[in-house]
Parts: sequence; structure tokens; C-alpha cells
Amino acid sequence: MGQFDAGLAAARRAVVLDPLARDSHFQIGRALYAARRYAEAVTAFGEVISLDPDYKATYGWRGLAYYAHGDLQSARASCETQPDYWISQWCLAVTYNKLGRHADAEAVLSKLTVALGDTAPYQYATIYAQWGNRAKALEWLETALRLRDSGLEGLKTDPLLDPLRNEPRFQAVERELKFPT
Repeated sequence: MGQFDAGLAAARRAVVLDPLARDSHFQIGRALYAARRYAEAVTAFGEVISLDPDYKATYGWRGLAYYAHGDLQSARASCETQPDYWISQWCLAVTYNKLGRHADAEAVLSKLTVALGDTAPYQYATIYAQWGNRAKALEWLETALRLRDSGLEGLKTDPLLDPLRNEPRFQAVERELKFPT
């Protein structure tokens, strides 16, 4: 909800209570990513990987943190570690496009949509937002709202949606969600 200090404090408290719990470390990474503290998020996701190298989601989220930080080669490498996992595919769709590999980005998005169908409209919206296709991004965002996609919990802070924040249709979706101010 944009309450980054409180969220980070809660996640850090969870780590103090159970320092080996990968999920607590993972939530620190997610909170740092949302707070746009990308280098710290990369480090936090690295700690998760050291605790549990098989926790597939971490590679995609670390890739998204690298991507947002502007380190596209590290983003690609992190996401390619688990290329069949949906979060890594989400990451690769935006990373490949930014690297000028749009055909590869399209291929990954195609695999993602075949695997997930209409269950990931929020992620599709973020991909199209990053590709600069605002109309398609807003369509998927409105679909996410209609389908009550749980990904919408990140709408208020997700850096991938920054290109849409000034769009009236985006603002209408945000109002409809009635986030606390």
C-alpha cells in the first residue's frame, strides 16, 4: 500500500523470529522491490536463493529487480535459470523486449498465455505497459479488475505499471480498488 517502512519492519521482524524461513526473506525482497530499492532487493533475493536454491519464484523476482535497476544482462541470466517457471517467463518477456529481442519476448509471452490463459491478466498488463502498448496494457488491467485478479494487490506500487499511472483508465481501476490512502 506504499507503507514501505512498516512493511519492511514487519518482514524483518519475521526474519528475526525465524532466520531460516525463506518466505520471510522473500517478502523482504518483494517489499524492497516495491519501494524501488532494487539493489537491496537483489541482495535479499540472493539470500533467499542461498537458503533454498530450489525456490523457483525467487529467480524471477530477482530478475525483475535487476531489470528495474537497469541491469538487463543480470535480469536475463537470473530469469533464464528457471525459464519454464511463470514468474521467470514474466520477467523474460519484459527483459528480452528491453534487450531488443522482441521476437523472443513475444515467444515467451505466448508460452505464458498458453500455460496461464486468463488467470494472469495483471501480469499481461505489466508486460504490455513495459512494451509501450498502453492500450493493450489497460485492456488487460481492466480484465484483471473484472476477474478479481489477486495480482492487483501490487497495482499501487508496482514499478512495471509506472508508464500507465497518468492514464485515466488506470486511475479508474485504482479508484475501483479503494486502496487506503
